[in-house]
Amino acid sequence: MKLEAVTAVTDEHCDAYARDGIVLVRGAFEEKWINQLLEGFQAMREMSEQQICELPGSFIENDPQLKREIESIKSSSASEQRQYTQQSAGFFRYKYMYWWVPEYRDFIINSPAAALVAKVIGSSTLRYFVDAIFMKQAACDTKTYWHSDEPAWPVSGQQVPTMWMPLLPVDEKLSSLEYILGSHRQRTSPPAWPNTFNAKMIGQPEDRPSFYDWEERRGDGETPFVAYDMAPGDVVILHPNMQHGGGANLHPSQPRIAYSTRWFGDDVRWDPRPECVNTPGMPLSKMVKGQPVRENDAFPLLYSNERGELPV
Repeated sequence: MKLEAVTAVTDEHCDAYARDGIVLVRGAFEEKWINQLLEGFQAMREMSEQQICELPGSFIENDPQLKREIESIKSSSASEQRQYTQQSAGFFRYKYMYWWVPEYRDFIINSPAAALVAKVIGSSTLRYFVDAIFMKQAACDTKTYWHSDEPAWPVSGQQVPTMWMPLLPVDEKLSSLEYILGSHRQRTSPPAWPNTFNAKMIGQPEDRPSFYDWEERRGDGETPFVAYDMAPGDVVILHPNMQHGGGANLHPSQPRIAYSTRWFGDDVRWDPRPECVNTPGMPLSKMVKGQPVRENDAFPLLYSNERGELPV
């Protein structure tokens, strides 16, 4: 496999993101980055439960909700392990790797990711937010429900994109995620109830709807479902309110391994709510609604247009 060093982000990419809420950028990362992330993933798979999600001690000591989540992830209880680490047979998720897997921290800091994402969304700055990796084994029938990420984030603002990158080839008919073009412009009030650890602990209130199941519109000839064939090095960048979901991994022999990084752009302000995700280094209780993100230790500033434009 030979990839372009970096694919320049064009006006067409930026226009597609603004119009559709998602854009595919091919050949965005060199092979060395893909290999590094795969090596880090294999290292995670070989770790003991106690090594997984080994965050800085100060984060755990100062954030009881995060502590509770990490204890659940590490727990040897079969029921908790299924719910939070191995959510169902053949489906694995790890999170917060920036803090405990050197290969992922190096990618976040030293790859072109931040500059690429900032260019696509039109932000003059970009900070790391959180990351996660997902694996569906070959022939895994676990489905990813239709949802958007926005209700789970403890912030307001439109510049909280996700960069989703497969580490193995993805076939749009067998193993791709699907997206609804333009759905980022549709909102419900109140917002849908997210599927976070904290939301599960609270329980869904009667006045909070579930996410709409877009399967009801499949085949109607009007709803713009889209999926992509993707090679390692390709990425999709999606708006925080982009509706997306994934079916079973129908590939008979190849798992789907995909790495998601989330970012903060210029317009992001704290908007903590009890159901939101935990963010290492910044407890929900410490967030001041309406204030910009300034916590450089937890959310490092990795791109600024004053430091130079996207490398090409």
